[in-house]
Amino acid sequence: MLNRFAESWWATGVRLVVRRSRALQGGALRGLAAALVVLVAGCGSDEYEERLQTTAKYYSSIELQNANLHGAWNDPGTKINLRLPLQFAELPPPQPPAEGEAPPTTAAPQVRPARPGAGGAPPQAAGQGFPALNPANQEEEGEEGEEAEGDEETGMEVVVDDPRQPQFLNVALPGLRGAFKAPLKVVLGNGQTGLGSGYVYVLTNHHLAGKVDAAARFHLDLQQLLTEAVGVEFKPEDARELSLPQRPDAFLRSITYREVEFIPEEQDSEMAREFGAATQFGLYQHTDGDVQVAILFVLPRDVDNAEKFPSRRTLSLETLKLDSNELVLPESRENAAPVGESTIAF
Repeated sequence: MLNRFAESWWATGVRLVVRRSRALQGGALRGLAAALVVLVAGCGSDEYEERLQTTAKYYSSIELQNANLHGAWNDPGTKINLRLPLQFAELPPPQPPAEGEAPPTTAAPQVRPARPGAGGAPPQAAGQGFPALNPANQEEEGEEGEEAEGDEETGMEVVVDDPRQPQFLNVALPGLRGAFKAPLKVVLGNGQTGLGSGYVYVLTNHHLAGKVDAAARFHLDLQQLLTEAVGVEFKPEDARELSLPQRPDAFLRSITYREVEFIPEEQDSEMAREFGAATQFGLYQHTDGDVQVAILFVLPRDVDNAEKFPSRRTLSLETLKLDSNELVLPESRENAAPVGESTIAF
């Protein structure tokens, strides 16, 4: 096609030269025509080579993602899209209620009773919209699995039954949309390797649609909830801005996170059993319009290099996509538009 274009362009040029340069002799005209052919063919060749190189770089970027990440996970309720590292499998969400039963609320923070020997005291929930569960009066509020009354300021309700919530923390995560777990090789103190668990949680403020102040505070409240839960003092200078992608020729739109990483100084036996060693938390917060998204990585601190972290984590963070930056309540699973299953696509 490029050659046909060049030939046509050359022919037109030659006709113009013939019409407007009748004084030129045949030899000079042939030389000029030859120069035109070289010029046009050269320009087309450079453009063609550039396009070939761009295409090769594009497919190289796709191959890098496919070698390290699952296909896209989609949340039908919020239209959020993310590719997870290959090791991670989705934890099943709560099943829709049976016909005639009241549907569960979308996401609700709670403070669970502290476990015996747990490191750090439970967070102070008052004034944060994170109401505590009191095991002494839980029966008075209703049978297990029912909802408790929410916070008057934020309207955030307490849900006591979501199997995806982390059992290694004394808090439940607000706005939970997806949870993923992976077995990971861990480097132990004696130079040997063991096996620990890793988790990824996708959280949003969609459940706070209509509650302007609470929705705007979602990231800050979540950060405070987590750091207090694990007994870590947070300093503003500990957070940094992370702009992705940082690799050249990624062919992805840029996305910015606020990154907060912290490692608890002490962890109880339940955390040690879960992660096999010291635990690190990586909180990545992204804001688009009124929507706030948080991606929480909870991993063993000393993950074996064979697991390809943190490169896979970075590749995953590059892929976050939001369908809209307007904050609306999540659609229920049975009423969600058909944008894909809320599972990892293999």
